[in-house]
Amino acid sequence: MALVAFLAWYFSNILAYLIVAAVLSIIGKPLMQALGKVRIKEYRLPRVLCAAITLIVIWSVFFSIIFFLLPAVVNLINQLSHIDIQQVLLDMEHSLDTVQAWIVQTIPGVDAGFSLRDAIAGGLTDFFSNTVLLNFFGSVTNTIIGFVVGACIVSFITFFFLKEENLFTHGVLLLFPAKHEKNAATALNSVNQLLSRYFIGLFIDVLCMAILVTLGLTLAAGLPFRIAVVLGSLSGILNVIPYIGSITSALTGILIGVLMHINGLGNTSDVWVVIITMACVYIGAQTVDAAVLQPFIYSKSVRTHPLEIFLVILIAGSVGGILGMLVAIPTYTVARVFAKQFFNQFRVVRKLTEKI
Repeated sequence: MALVAFLAWYFSNILAYLIVAAVLSIIGKPLMQALGKVRIKEYRLPRVLCAAITLIVIWSVFFSIIFFLLPAVVNLINQLSHIDIQQVLLDMEHSLDTVQAWIVQTIPGVDAGFSLRDAIAGGLTDFFSNTVLLNFFGSVTNTIIGFVVGACIVSFITFFFLKEENLFTHGVLLLFPAKHEKNAATALNSVNQLLSRYFIGLFIDVLCMAILVTLGLTLAAGLPFRIAVVLGSLSGILNVIPYIGSITSALTGILIGVLMHINGLGNTSDVWVVIITMACVYIGAQTVDAAVLQPFIYSKSVRTHPLEIFLVILIAGSVGGILGMLVAIPTYTVARVFAKQFFNQFRVVRKLTEKI
């Protein structure tokens, strides 16, 4: 076991490629099964063709989303880089003075010479400066080659995982002693089914959140669609990170919305209306997500009680931070399935896995 852990650490990059390829093959499995049922006269589509079509569909969806969002993202960055931060702060001078006075009087240790305007100006100027944005694009450009190489490797591995249905499973089974191979095979089959529903559901959740926030910011907050779709997409993507992601996307979206509103109109008379409206949009979308989407997607897809999921995410976050929260549900799902197969003699295991 120690040797396996060492090899996993030493070849972590290769292991990452294998995991990504396994996830893509799990997501593509329903399409593979559907294509396998297609008949042309008395002939079925060969698995090699089904695998190729599935892989093409997966990457087509991914790149379609990228190419749809890219012009809007570039437009937003261009507008942000031309915002006159000093003028915006000058327009908000009265409101900032009020907040600054409250901070000085309320928060212990804040010096009377503290300037909220200077603090905000320094942070926003650095964040939205051309230098930072150009450095961002430079770093993105430097990762393109690595992404292309990684995508080619992942595509190659995914193709064979799709073409040979049990290839990944057989590889994992090699890690188990022969006497436990049957139980492990049963567990892996259950894991494939549960994770397939989970990852497809997760994609639907991201898409629904992006649509909800985009429509809300466009119709209720009055933001231009090209800006709203970027903020909506950001909200959907960050929503994958439980709790923290939704707060981060909301604060970022409101900040950008307020800056562009003030910069465009040159007044702050209704800035609080903008803030409250955008906050209501984000809160409303999160309420729908928490009350409807997530309980249905997470609890139904992995057959776990919502409270159980909540506690697992909290524990994973305290142990592994954001990364721990991201992998909490898939990891817990795998652990439950294997516990059911190998430790079902314990009452607590039987209770936690009774719905699997």
